Amino acid sequence: MIATPQQNRLDRAINFLSGLDMAALRLSVILIFALFGTYKWFSFEINSLKPLLSVTWLQVLYTLFGIKGGSYFLGVMENITFIALFIGFFRPAIGAAGSVLVIITGLTTLSLLPQLGKIDSFIIKDILLIGAGMVLLRHDLVRLKKRSIGNRN
Repeated sequence: MIATPQQNRLDRAINFLSGLDMAALRLSVILIFALFGTYKWFSFEINSLKPLLSVTWLQVLYTLFGIKGGSYFLGVMENITFIALFIGFFRPAIGAAGSVLVIITGLTTLSLLPQLGKIDSFIIKDILLIGAGMVLLRHDLVRLKKRSIGNRN
C-alpha cells in the first residue's frame, strides 16, 4: 500500500509529537500541583480554605492539625505529588505513585461536592486532574513494564 502525501504529513506530525504530548501533560500537572501546593503555605490560601473545608468532612484536618496545620498538610501532600511526578520523568515507578496521588486528590475534592452543593472551578479542575492522572498512570505503567521486560533479556 502506497502512502499518500497526506498520510506522510500525518505520520511526520505523529512522530514529532511522540513523547512531547506526555511531557507537556506531566509538566502541566506538575505546575498545577506546585502552585496549589505552595499556596497552601500562605495566609491568603489558608484563609480561603477555611470556609470551604470547615463545612466538609475535611474539617478533620483542622481537628488534627489546626487551621494552619490543615493547610500545611494539604500543601505537603501536593508538594510530594509534584515532586513524584517530576521524578517520574526518570523513574516510572515513582511517577506512577505521583499519578495515583493526583487521582486521589481529584477524588477527594469530588467527594466534597455533596457538602459544598455547587460545581465551581475548584471542582472542575479536579475532574480534569483525575483524567490527567489516569493518562499519566497508564503511561508510567507501560514504561515500567517495558523496563522490566528489557531487564529480563
